[in-house]
Amino acid sequence: MPAVRAEIPTLPTRYRDPAIDSSPNQLTRQRSNSWPSRLWRQLPTWGQLVTIYVFTRILTTALLLFFASRQADTWQIHAQPDYLSFANIWDAKWYAFIAHSGYPSELPYTEAGQVGENAWAFMPVFPLLARLISFLPGISFSMAAVLISLIAGLGTVFALHRLLRNFVSANVAMFAVFLLCIGPISPLFQVGYAEALHFWMVAVLLNLMVQRDWYAMVPLIVIASFTRPTGLALAFTLLLYILYRYWNRFVARLERFDRSEQRQLWSVAVFSGVMGLAWLVIAGIVTGQWDAYLETEFAWRRGYTSGEHTPPFTAWFWAGDYWFGQPQGTIVVLAVLILFACWFAAPVMRRFGIEIRLWAIAYTSYIFAVFYPQSSFFRILFPLFPAAAPLALPQSPVYRVLVSAAAFLAQVAWLYWMWFVIGGDWSPP
Repeated sequence: MPAVRAEIPTLPTRYRDPAIDSSPNQLTRQRSNSWPSRLWRQLPTWGQLVTIYVFTRILTTALLLFFASRQADTWQIHAQPDYLSFANIWDAKWYAFIAHSGYPSELPYTEAGQVGENAWAFMPVFPLLARLISFLPGISFSMAAVLISLIAGLGTVFALHRLLRNFVSANVAMFAVFLLCIGPISPLFQVGYAEALHFWMVAVLLNLMVQRDWYAMVPLIVIASFTRPTGLALAFTLLLYILYRYWNRFVARLERFDRSEQRQLWSVAVFSGVMGLAWLVIAGIVTGQWDAYLETEFAWRRGYTSGEHTPPFTAWFWAGDYWFGQPQGTIVVLAVLILFACWFAAPVMRRFGIEIRLWAIAYTSYIFAVFYPQSSFFRILFPLFPAAAPLALPQSPVYRVLVSAAAFLAQVAWLYWMWFVIGGDWSPP
């Protein structure tokens, strides 16, 4: 008698967390019938996104001009500069230097025999793109840098909205976009920094992760990795995602994970890791010093550590000691780490898909491993913006007005404390 084999059920191609609900929310309050509300609802989605972006950029422009009109003459900028001059200070000056002079083949050294601050700390995509655009008639480099950020910011808005619509209603996704555009770091969408271009790449890469279009990520990984340090964080994200998919396939038995997709994912993850180390290798080859990039990055933190190198995963504790002393410094760092852990593990994050959560975990781990917290801390953390989307979930009008006001006031505070130059200001944004 032939053996009877139990039929193994076929697993679905994709597992969707039951917490995810992208259907329109059923509002308990009645929709307003005022003419502005009716006009807003009649706009197509792209029209709403552009309106939000233009409106918030006008607000930020007014703030920047306000601060520029009160700017004194300092080592960083002359008194009362025009908009383009004020939008191209701090790191923007390094990008302008790279665009016109390139990268040094020999590292500069201080009188103490240590590597000094130099252009190798900054990636080439943004300055070279701005340089290319500046060849167009009537466009200066400073104008090109701001235009790139403005266009990339709009791209970020569309990419973030598309990403969030996979998980939440149109109402929530649109308000999340508004908070991004009015929030504390939103001035980076219109200054001569590479961040806006990087934010756009991050949002598009997360969209491709959700779509599981793995090979389409490859060219964007190259661009992103030579725009801002991205490759290692993304490689860790993909590694966590691979482990998640193996769990779903072989332990929880929730979805398929075919060998062809496994090969694609592993190859893209490894490629991202290689791209994450590529700039370090290039700097070493050009300068003839294998640790050229690492020593260049250390040049900006040497004053905080009395010249001592900080091993991986220790810089936050060094910074805690510098800013707060002991034991307060260690307590603050542990509290921040616990806050991040609670944020990423919160049940509400399940509503926004595994991809956003894993990116948040991986990027925060990367920053914890390599970054020394100082005045740039808030800017460096901003690629976590997709994980801030839960702030847009409550639909109470009072809540939304209050959180919008708080976001705008945080933008004012960031511009004053970070961008605005006060005397011998040493705290770059």
